[in-house]
Amino acid sequence: MVRIYFDKQIFSNLFKKDKTKYVKLLDKIRNQRSSLFVFSHAHLLDLKSDKTDIKYSELDFIESIVGDNYLSYHAIEKRTSCYLATPNMAFKDVEHEDDNIDFASLLEFDTTDLNDEDKQKVEKAKKLLTEPILDFNFSGLIDADSEVLDTVSKILPFGKDPMSMIDWSEHMMSLVTKMKDDNKVWKGLRNITDTHFNNGKFTINYDEIDFNDELENSELKKTFTQFVNDNLNPNGTTEVTKYDFFVNAYCTLDLLGISKEPSKKFKFNNMMNDALHSYYGAYTDCVVSEDLAFLKKTRALYRLLGIETKVLHIDEFINSFDFIVEKEASDVSTFIQLLKNDLNNSLIINSHQSLDRDRKTETIKPVHTYLGFFNRIDKIIEDGKQYLYFYRVTYNYSYFKFYREYELVINNAFRIFGDDINFKGKFDWEKELELMRSDKWIGREWNFEDVNFKIENNQGSKEFSLLISFD
Repeated sequence: MVRIYFDKQIFSNLFKKDKTKYVKLLDKIRNQRSSLFVFSHAHLLDLKSDKTDIKYSELDFIESIVGDNYLSYHAIEKRTSCYLATPNMAFKDVEHEDDNIDFASLLEFDTTDLNDEDKQKVEKAKKLLTEPILDFNFSGLIDADSEVLDTVSKILPFGKDPMSMIDWSEHMMSLVTKMKDDNKVWKGLRNITDTHFNNGKFTINYDEIDFNDELENSELKKTFTQFVNDNLNPNGTTEVTKYDFFVNAYCTLDLLGISKEPSKKFKFNNMMNDALHSYYGAYTDCVVSEDLAFLKKTRALYRLLGIETKVLHIDEFINSFDFIVEKEASDVSTFIQLLKNDLNNSLIINSHQSLDRDRKTETIKPVHTYLGFFNRIDKIIEDGKQYLYFYRVTYNYSYFKFYREYELVINNAFRIFGDDINFKGKFDWEKELELMRSDKWIGREWNFEDVNFKIENNQGSKEFSLLISFD
């Protein structure tokens, strides 16, 4: 099973159906049963910027493809997770969301019930946040040329009185709004850094990430990853999340002129949303777009960060659809034949003998993905008995499974093996979802002569797995 992530433009093209290739692709998507299409908070932000009512029809259309497979970052918990929410459900929370924050109001809370010590801490915190301690009147800027001075004055409060942390936070919020409204602000800053720092020396292509180490020999005196980290955590006291790092890294590629957006088409808001799409795509197996600038940045960052998610242009995706969305075995005999072929011919990537028991394990990387999900097999021989333990390995940001992935695996297994020994067939969504949430789900089990199949959350590894044992 492949998790597939389309950027907003791909969904729009599928929705419009004004090109033959998209009409044919949509038909294939509707007829496949082996892959999971997902959407993210970034799609909702794209739709929110649409001032027409067409967005509601697009929401319905996107929902017909992705269902309730939703990816979103939780700012308070500082983690990205999957949620059971449809595009329409999730959009209700975003549509009327106010992007502006009144930072001063955050300090207005009742301290009546606090003890004296805690009240003193609160007052000390208020003082730290409201004292004017940030002074941006740099003497070196006085002699700067007019282009630099004009650009810097749009970004930093140059020439103004010292600011408090609250004032600075409000200034940064207004700056983001200004960049969204006036693309010249970001482009002016990018032109300065590109002209006075990069000037074409550091660039990327699809297959190289040399810019990371090469920057250490530049005026920055640090690698690209160090530069991004230091900007986010200058004092070494702040937790830099994957979300913060990735989004800032994506924008920094443009800011430093390493991978610039085309100036004529550039919009700051679009770049920020592209950064989010690229980030959320790292939680899937395949990201698809037709935006060459997006593809270039995403491939470079994935390569830099060791993320093995495929990044494909829409034409590449269409041409390789039948290989990406792998067809599942139709019956038991086909399943067994595929398995025999993998056991005899696939790559053995690890082998070890247990020191405290009569147990040998070989880890196999099969050609086929079993039940549309499992891509690793541990061949175990213990006390003369053979077991095959199937599980999934991914090299990306994802650490979770969608509930719909369980459903697809079980339904694939039902089509191949039929009802299990307890007469359970297709995945019963309402009942089994509740059992999963209460950690009482027992999966499925089949017996065929001297071969037993069991799908479960493994008791030892806690992984979603398939176990085949031979009597």
